[in-house]
Amino acid sequence: MVNRRTFVTAAAGATGSLLGARTLGAATQVNPPVSRVVSEFLHFDDPVEEFRAQMRMERDLVEEQGTTLTWYHWLVFVIPGGRRPEPLIRYEGIEYSYFRHLGDYNYRIHAHNISLPRDLHTNEFTDSVTNPITGELVEVPVTPLLTDPGTIGSPLGFRNLAGDGFIQTPYRKFRIENDLIKKDMVRSAPPDWPATHIENSCSWVEFDLFANETITSLPTHFCGHYAFEHPAWLKMPEGMGHLAGFWDGKKINSPSELPREFLDRMEREYPELLEPRWGEFERPIPFDL
Repeated sequence: MVNRRTFVTAAAGATGSLLGARTLGAATQVNPPVSRVVSEFLHFDDPVEEFRAQMRMERDLVEEQGTTLTWYHWLVFVIPGGRRPEPLIRYEGIEYSYFRHLGDYNYRIHAHNISLPRDLHTNEFTDSVTNPITGELVEVPVTPLLTDPGTIGSPLGFRNLAGDGFIQTPYRKFRIENDLIKKDMVRSAPPDWPATHIENSCSWVEFDLFANETITSLPTHFCGHYAFEHPAWLKMPEGMGHLAGFWDGKKINSPSELPREFLDRMEREYPELLEPRWGEFERPIPFDL
């Protein structure tokens, strides 16, 4: 592991060596050794094992119930059509996921999100932004997502709890890249969301950790992309394209690991969202498992 002190020391040494080489007028250029990237798709013969791998990377392969907290940044772009996309705003936020094993690898999964807007240029929290297409200064609300109906996830796919039990099979691929294992995922929105919404993501973790099956919740990092319709607050003329969000983040162990500035604001204004909302499980499942 490289700590900050080691990195600074190494960087200083490298800088000194570089200056020395320039002073000596070294004529030879040293090229780095060629190291071919290892890239292979990982195939699972057993759908249960593939689902177990997904749960370990996304959440926690618990026997009864558990939680997962992820922290992220994401950049939102206006895609107006007929002209270049324009960056709009940055968000910082969390997703808190909580789930119960119902037996036979059926997991009932609920989650909530909250995203706090930041100015693209100052990086400070903000409550307004200039629409880059219309030039109008608009108010930007904090974006809590508290109405996701939840899903039943299993080796067969997932069933939305706002639906009729229809099983959706998302696009999902595991692949090896050098010493990492990566998971690509594409999934659609719940039935009552705009049909234009879609999400794709890539998460990754060190292969040695993945291979250790005693780790039920892997310390993954992730990135991804949303495509979604304009919110009302943007005051965009009808038919002027859509929005795209590009996000990245990581799984963390508890709210205490959140960045200090973000955590301070959450504790002041939204402390209830720093805990799982177990009351979601009181609603009945509308279909047979």
